[in-house]
Amino acid sequence: MNTARNGITLVITGDKLKAFVTVRTEETAEVPERDFWEKLLQEKGIKYGIDQKILDELIKNPRPGTYVIANGKPARDGKDGYVQYLFTSQKAHQSAEDAKNIDFREIFNVPSVNANSVLAVYHPAEKGEDGVAVTGEAIPCRKVLELDLRAGKGAALSKDGRAVTSTTNGRPWVQKRGKHVVVGVDAVYQHDGDVDIKSGNLRFTGDVTVSGNVMENMIVDISGNLKVFGFISRATVNVSGNLEVVKVVTASKVTVGGEAVYQNKIKQQLTRMKKTVDELDVMARQIMGRLCKDNKNVQYGQIIMTLLDKKFPLLGKQVQELSEHVQKREQQSPAELTNALQAITAIIGINALKTKSLHGVQESISEAIKYFDAVTDSPANIIANSIWNSEIEATGDITINGQGAFNSILTALGTINIKGVFRGGELIARGNVQAGEIGAPMGVKTLVRTDEGSIIKAKRVYNGTILQIGTRVYPVRENHNMVLARINEHGDIILH
Repeated sequence: MNTARNGITLVITGDKLKAFVTVRTEETAEVPERDFWEKLLQEKGIKYGIDQKILDELIKNPRPGTYVIANGKPARDGKDGYVQYLFTSQKAHQSAEDAKNIDFREIFNVPSVNANSVLAVYHPAEKGEDGVAVTGEAIPCRKVLELDLRAGKGAALSKDGRAVTSTTNGRPWVQKRGKHVVVGVDAVYQHDGDVDIKSGNLRFTGDVTVSGNVMENMIVDISGNLKVFGFISRATVNVSGNLEVVKVVTASKVTVGGEAVYQNKIKQQLTRMKKTVDELDVMARQIMGRLCKDNKNVQYGQIIMTLLDKKFPLLGKQVQELSEHVQKREQQSPAELTNALQAITAIIGINALKTKSLHGVQESISEAIKYFDAVTDSPANIIANSIWNSEIEATGDITINGQGAFNSILTALGTINIKGVFRGGELIARGNVQAGEIGAPMGVKTLVRTDEGSIIKAKRVYNGTILQIGTRVYPVRENHNMVLARINEHGDIILH
């Protein structure tokens, strides 16, 4: 915003916090009087922060130059409320280079607290202060965020709602969902001997150590960290926290990360479904537009039903897959997920004829995806000596520090690090993958897949192995030593 008159230019900055006057003497025929300046400021709406000293100098002697004629008051942002935790709940950071030096007996340092210990203190938000523009307008400060501190199992909330205290000995934990912060304590359980037919299935809320083995056909379901000093054989193990197996995992299904594993699968299904619905909407609109131009009377629902049958039969399968996944859960689904399923089901089959718009369906799916985006869970890691003929899932990293993994499917939302060999099966990770050897001399089917931006590193990769980074696939056609696979600037996989 600027104006020029009698060789004098007035400029207001974009944020309206300063006004500048530029005087060019050679263009000024006479010295402007106070009325000129006051009228000029009034015309531009400058009401606040006028520097009277500068104004007086310009009236007396308008020397050439640029002057700050007015200063606004910037808004002062406040501070969001935050929770101060009085315990440590994370393992020490270890770099990939230091992995071989990790003492795996110490990597899971489970924190513990005594009863009547203060676990967390809430510091309320501090409001900011609005600013003022040189034009007199208010410049609003950022709104501050208040959190809702709550006490979970094994803890109590103070009367003023600003502190959580433990009511039992055990492991403190934190759960965050949106603005709600829940702090509680889980007890630690020591299981002596094997988990077998004599002991029955092991289910526990809290950290657990098993001094023996987990035997055939047993179920271990732990809401916390688990350490097994023996082996796991032909068992089903579900752990919400970290898992360490001192010996071998054989012919077992192991899931580490608890609720986060389920949430990640649901989010992936919703994301695929959203993409399909978006493509369906675009195509339906295009067809509807062409038919309208040709003056053909066809209902939108008819177009949707035809497209679902001819072009998008996959959507029905996606809805069925998601419904079955949700129905297997004992816990009640969040309202956002229920609404999304109801909305998408309403356009499947004969119901498609009633469809007037896909906007509501798209919005419901987006809200469900946002819900799962907002859920924060700490990555859960697996450490084992070796793995055979098993299916392993982790929301964090998978580390195999012994012989390796064989004929197994390993899926990690973090990294996978195998000190020995990986032969037969699939390694699927979002982060980097590192192994001593990948594949086998006899060409056993072996796939390694990771997200774009990550690398695959191995001392030896055998012919017949499939490497995939993002959507790019590299079939290995000969043996390679000291391999570092990555995406180059052209978007292709290269081996160093």
